[in-house]
Amino acid sequence: MRSNYNLIIPLPLLLFFSLFSGSSCTHEVVNFDQLDTVCFENQILPLIQNSCGTVGCHDAGSGAEGFVAANYASILQAVKPGDPKGSKLYNVITDIWGEHFMPPDNPLPISDRNLIQLWIAQGAMETTCDIDTNGGIPGPVTDPFADSVCFVQDIQPIFQSSCATTDCHDALSHQEDYNLTSYTSIMSSEGIDPFNPSGSKIYRVITDTDPDDRMPPPPRSALTADQIASMQKWILEGALNSDCPQKNCDTLSIISFSNQVFPFIQNNCLSCHNSTPANGGVLLNNYANVKAAAETLRNGTPLIVGAIRRLNGFSAMPPDYQVDNCSMRIIELWIEQGKQNN
Repeated sequence: MRSNYNLIIPLPLLLFFSLFSGSSCTHEVVNFDQLDTVCFENQILPLIQNSCGTVGCHDAGSGAEGFVAANYASILQAVKPGDPKGSKLYNVITDIWGEHFMPPDNPLPISDRNLIQLWIAQGAMETTCDIDTNGGIPGPVTDPFADSVCFVQDIQPIFQSSCATTDCHDALSHQEDYNLTSYTSIMSSEGIDPFNPSGSKIYRVITDTDPDDRMPPPPRSALTADQIASMQKWILEGALNSDCPQKNCDTLSIISFSNQVFPFIQNNCLSCHNSTPANGGVLLNNYANVKAAAETLRNGTPLIVGAIRRLNGFSAMPPDYQVDNCSMRIIELWIEQGKQNN
C-alpha cells in the first residue's frame, strides 16, 4: 500500500517522539494521528540501507544473522508493525552497550532512532513521499518535553536505593504493607495520588522534617532536594509508568560529573554512602569522595566500577539490584576521561 505524504516531518513533531526514546519519556497516552506519517521509501529505507545494508553486513550477499536490509519485505522480517519494543530492528539500534547493539561501531543518531520508532509505531507501512520544497531543513524549536520526569530512569532508582531495601519496603519485608519494588506495587500501595503530591503519603513522609516520621528513617540519609523535586514533579505529571531509555545515555560526548555521574550516585548510592551512615567506610557524598572511590584500585579495577559491575572480589552495589549497562559505561568513561569535576 502506497500513499503520498510530505517528506519532512516538522521538527516540533519530530521532537514530540522524544516521548518514546529521546531525551524525554515514553508516556502511556499518545495520539499517533497528531504526527505526520513517516515515509518508508524516502526516509526509512535509505537510512537502514546506508547504516545496515552494507557489504559484509546486512546486504543481499551477506545477510548476517538472517537479516537483509534490501527492501520493504526483507526489512519487515525484523519489524512488528505497531510495536517498536517488540521489533528486533528497534531493539538492536537502541540496546546501548548491549551485546547485539547495531550498528556496532557507529550508533545511529537519536533522531534516526526516533524516526524508525515512529515508523514502526505508525504501523510500519510501505509509504512514499514527495520531496519537500524547503530542502528538508526544519527550523529550530525547543523540545517542550525535555524536562519531563521518567519513572524508570529518575524515580525507580530512588525507590530501589532508599526505600525498597532489605527489612524495609522490599517484597519480603514490605513494612506497613508497602512494597516499593516496582511501578505496579508502588501504585498498588495507595501511597501515590497522581497529580497530587500533598495528597500522596509517600511524598509526605519523604518531606517530613520529624525524624520519627521521616522516610527513609535515620540513620539512613534523607532524600536530597533534587530527588524530592523529581518525585514531586513525577506525581504532578500524573505518576506515569514512563520509560526513556536514552534520556541519560549520552556516551558519545564528554561525560559530565554534575549532570551524569553525580545524579547516578545520588539515586543509587548516596542513601548508604553519605556521611551517616557510610557503608564499608566509603563516602560518595561529593566530588572528592567519588573521585577517591574511582582512584582506589582492587586487582587493577577502580573500586566503584568493580562494585557496580558486581565483579568477583567486590561488594555488589547497589546490593538489591543491578544498574543498567549505560550507567555503568558512563562511570567507566568518566574515569577514562580523567575524572573531571565538570
